[in-house]
Amino acid sequence: MKEDDIRPAYLLDGQRQALLHDIALLLARCGEFVEVACPACGSQAARFKFEKNGFRYLDCQECATFYMSPRPSPAVLDAFYRQSENYSYWAQHIYPASASARQVSVIVPRVERVLELCRKHEVGGGALLEIGAGYGSFCEEMGRRGFWQRVVGIEPTPQLAAHCRAQGVQIEERTIEAFAADTPQRFEVIVAFEVIEHLFEPAAVVASLERLLKPGGLLILTCPNGLGFDVQQLGSYSSCVDHEHLNYFNTRSLPGLLARFGLQPLDSFTPGKLDAELVRNGIAAQGREAALEPFLHEVLFMRWESLGAEFQRFLANSGLSSHMWVVARKPGSLEVDLG
Repeated sequence: MKEDDIRPAYLLDGQRQALLHDIALLLARCGEFVEVACPACGSQAARFKFEKNGFRYLDCQECATFYMSPRPSPAVLDAFYRQSENYSYWAQHIYPASASARQVSVIVPRVERVLELCRKHEVGGGALLEIGAGYGSFCEEMGRRGFWQRVVGIEPTPQLAAHCRAQGVQIEERTIEAFAADTPQRFEVIVAFEVIEHLFEPAAVVASLERLLKPGGLLILTCPNGLGFDVQQLGSYSSCVDHEHLNYFNTRSLPGLLARFGLQPLDSFTPGKLDAELVRNGIAAQGREAALEPFLHEVLFMRWESLGAEFQRFLANSGLSSHMWVVARKPGSLEVDLG
């Protein structure tokens, strides 16, 4: 997989314009931003990390999570996502242009990894819930596998929820907190891909997810790894650091957050494929090749063709990719039905 496969280069100028609009949209309401403690461990011990596009980021001195503070309030975030030009641009241009490549390189591998984790931990056959179903691609593909009696998606954005229904996906068009508060449904597996980094208060959502899980059920989360190679090398220049991402957990702090709500962390891993390419492209765009320490300059530039892929495998296998998965179980026993 190449970066251009899922984010076609010829569309990036238009996306940058949409991003600038969205940044201005948020900053216009900066008077409503809220100071917060660490979203992972709750510590108030933090120091300034950097500022980007008018947003301030802090480093937690207890668990190494970094996070935006002050951050947009829940009301500001709700209005923002309804007016975002970037989301509209992705819907109208980037997703259609990259749909086939994204299905092959992102959606199908994601479905297969979830099924692998379910078999490994002997869970499945009943109901699966996806938080933030988006365009419904994961739910649709998972439903085709015949592994579940029921696949449900949570998608509070009306336009996206309507698209999911048009694809035949069962959708709850409300927030996860609202759904958890009044539904009797419980799920063997809950998944959330690239969601938790966007949340104003991740702890409140984790509490809701714990309530929705059956005893013995699995929670599977993916998000950026704030201690990954891309973020470590590029810092505020990383494309991962943007106005929508409020929380940058790591492979220790996110399991710690889940444990605070009685969930048992089982595994964390970083199967990313693009870190080395992203860093190489980022360093080149800044003209900083000569400033790299010799080892990275050798790998990323002098011997990229022979060493690049192997170096990326090293990052992924060592937990140093900037994209991570975390798996946790709700204590208790679950009747096994693998279909």
